[in-house]
Amino acid sequence: MNGKQLRPGSVPRRKVVAGGLAALVLAGRPAPRAAARTMLLRGMTGGGLARIERGDEPELVNFSVFASAMILPDGQGLVVGSIRWIEAGTGLRLQTIEVTVCRPLVDRPDGADIRGRMSVDGEGDYPFLLEAIDAGQPGSGLDAVRLEVNSARAREESTTEATDADFVYEVAAALVAGDCQWIIVDAALAE
Repeated sequence: MNGKQLRPGSVPRRKVVAGGLAALVLAGRPAPRAAARTMLLRGMTGGGLARIERGDEPELVNFSVFASAMILPDGQGLVVGSIRWIEAGTGLRLQTIEVTVCRPLVDRPDGADIRGRMSVDGEGDYPFLLEAIDAGQPGSGLDAVRLEVNSARAREESTTEATDADFVYEVAAALVAGDCQWIIVDAALAE
């Protein structure tokens, strides 16, 4: 070693250089190709301020929506989501307990049919249906939402028995601020 002493635990310079070169060669090699599987994702996300046309004076509602349905490579389905709906003025608060369905609307490829269970002012358990339309860019005023809680349509596919059978809430609203985005992705997963 050219007459130099190595400290205990140290590595000779030649081994360090050789190890570095080997790492460089291995790092430069392409990774072996992995088999890919596809996962199908569909979802609606958004929120903002929407105007409800009801009576002489329009009412406003603050809302947020996130719902996603995933079909995993093995064919299994998974649905997740959350919706909050707060009427300005009345203070009515609706919030999801569970989202069970998120699928495209039959007659509108730019819209989502979202279903599940919802509470009213923090209480109860009601079937709901939310239709959200992604018809334009943020701020265009073309997006819209329709919410039905415990209506005949909301109860169609639900197994939930409403806490109060007499409570029914149905509104349609146009976004005046905010946006809805319909997201469709076929994600490739490595095996």
